Amino acid sequence: MALSPMVFNDDDEPTRTAVPGPAAPVDAESYTVYRPDQGAPVDEPEGEAMTVTWKDVTSGNSRRVPLVPAWMLSAHTRRATVRALVNDAGYYAAFHALRSPWYGLKVAAYAPRGVWRLARRVLRWASAEEGNWSLRQHAADRNDAYTWQALNRTRAKESKPRWMLLGAAGTAACVGTTVLELSGAVPPIGWYAAAAGAALLAAQAGKPADRPITDRVSNTPKFTRLTAEQVRAALVAVKAQGLTDPSQLEFPTPIHRDGPGWLARVNLPLGVEAVKVIEKRAALSSALRLPIDQVWPAPGPEHAGQLDLWVGYQPASKMGKPRWALLADNAVTSVFRPEEFGSDERQRPVKTSGFARSFLVGGQPGSGKSYAGRSLGLMWSLDPTVEFKIAEFKGTGDFLDFEPLCSTYVVGVDDEAIRQGGQILNWALAEAERRGKRILAAKQAGLAPEGKVTPELARKPGSGLHPIVIIIDEAHELFAADKDAADAAERLIKRARALGIIVVLLTQIPDKTSLPPNITRCVTNRWCLSVQGQVENDMILGTGAYKRGITGTVYKPVDDAGWGVMTGGPSPVSVLSQYPTPEQAASIIARAIALRGGRRPMGNDLPAARDLLADLLDVSADNGQHWTVAAPALAERWPNAYLSITAEALSDMARTLGVPSQSVKIAGTNLRGYRRDVVAKILADREADGTAGKR
Repeated sequence: MALSPMVFNDDDEPTRTAVPGPAAPVDAESYTVYRPDQGAPVDEPEGEAMTVTWKDVTSGNSRRVPLVPAWMLSAHTRRATVRALVNDAGYYAAFHALRSPWYGLKVAAYAPRGVWRLARRVLRWASAEEGNWSLRQHAADRNDAYTWQALNRTRAKESKPRWMLLGAAGTAACVGTTVLELSGAVPPIGWYAAAAGAALLAAQAGKPADRPITDRVSNTPKFTRLTAEQVRAALVAVKAQGLTDPSQLEFPTPIHRDGPGWLARVNLPLGVEAVKVIEKRAALSSALRLPIDQVWPAPGPEHAGQLDLWVGYQPASKMGKPRWALLADNAVTSVFRPEEFGSDERQRPVKTSGFARSFLVGGQPGSGKSYAGRSLGLMWSLDPTVEFKIAEFKGTGDFLDFEPLCSTYVVGVDDEAIRQGGQILNWALAEAERRGKRILAAKQAGLAPEGKVTPELARKPGSGLHPIVIIIDEAHELFAADKDAADAAERLIKRARALGIIVVLLTQIPDKTSLPPNITRCVTNRWCLSVQGQVENDMILGTGAYKRGITGTVYKPVDDAGWGVMTGGPSPVSVLSQYPTPEQAASIIARAIALRGGRRPMGNDLPAARDLLADLLDVSADNGQHWTVAAPALAERWPNAYLSITAEALSDMARTLGVPSQSVKIAGTNLRGYRRDVVAKILADREADGTAGKR
């Protein structure tokens, strides 16, 4: 007998006939059963031994269901889930509490009717009239006295024990209530609660069938979870070419909670690319009957035909923005480590470092370019070693509050502003040449082993290697008017990565005339906000980005201002730039100025360096300290001087001052570190020689 297994979906509807074999796809949202009329095979096919080899066990190719749900593995998703549940519970409680007086009036009106209905129902049950009365009436209508008497005897026989039971229950209830009242075992609030419960039960029995006691919290269907059938129906409804049947879709992993929403990973039919569905985000939103900012399709991680569909518990516009970590009063950043500048659709923080990177932010008017650039600038403003040079060619002063932090600030679109913008790039090229020579000398001295600026060199006074952030807003205005500036920007971006010079370009016209292709090829991080089509998208994100599903065409100007897709990290990510209020931005700028001592950090005018040897003694135990303990202790006590120092970097710096790295036993643990007596001796010798100074 031929074997024809059927594949069923999560709603117990057959989706297709499964084809047995090793090439059969795995669908986590379906299961296979055999047709009852055919049954399962009894004998093993000849020549096909069912064996399990060691390779099968150790290869790890099997898809195992996680022991713990995916949403519980991440602290962020746990918080998001609990926050959503608490938010719903709080809203329901407040909604019903506000209407409780009206509910009380309803209960008072329905309870007497309910008492009458319940009493009538109990008496009817005790008299055994249910069903028997109509039969006796039928016998009476036919003048069948014998049948009537037989039915009445049956009723009397059934009702006798019922009346006895009812009487016993009533007596027990009266006696029990009297005993409880006289003994005082039940406090008054208990009797009130019992009375309220009885009134609610009576009101529930007495209310009309179409009039509930409580009001509806929502008049529209609420999205509670994402199901496989919803996804299948929606993807077929968007009418992507090649996708016509729900059975063509496969789910390699079960649909699960992910942050404040649900994630469905779907394998599309052969030859159908995820970008074709992503482009129809509005149609997908319509098919799911959800707001467009609640539906977030993205390319899957395994191949071009895999789609990750994330649907939030509520629209992004109603979720609110997560609090920016930089708003904390003690927040300090560093261009050498990843810092938060935005959040993704799942409200997870999105971070990037500044060192060895350059940035291109592009989008049509109204897409939020300036504030995207401001979020990067504000992020780095809290690094007290950073020097800003900003040229803003919109002429409206979008970066005017940064002026106290800038060694050069240009605003306007006239010839003088264009000339000064070109001078910034020419100066940066000359500075890159000077820094190259300094890095070479530092590498020869063993201070820059990779030939790059290190955090220690950047903070060292007199090194001339502090970070420089150059932001050019509306860069197309500069490059269209000054071709030499475009050439200088291209050369600078190619050389600046290892030299501590960070270039940020903001533009709304990313064509080859206004933004030369060589510039876009060299930029490490590309942030594409709302654009009109594939050409503009690929001019910002690079050729082929659109076909790989990395696109900013899904965002609308103004409505999705600040939303965009960024490349340059571990994977492309949708990100919403931080948009602090004017008061919050002013607070960040004020703290940035305070970190610089109220001065603009130009050239060597940097925060004073500390005496490393003396600081090592301050964080030392009785006999010394481990590098792994000393590094975070220094960073915590003097964040301006040792902001992002690591144990390895601290060991290297100490060795240059003559402090050897050796095994030190502290609290029973033996690790690499320094001895206190060695550091004290070096300090004493230095003072004796009259060479005391900073490191």
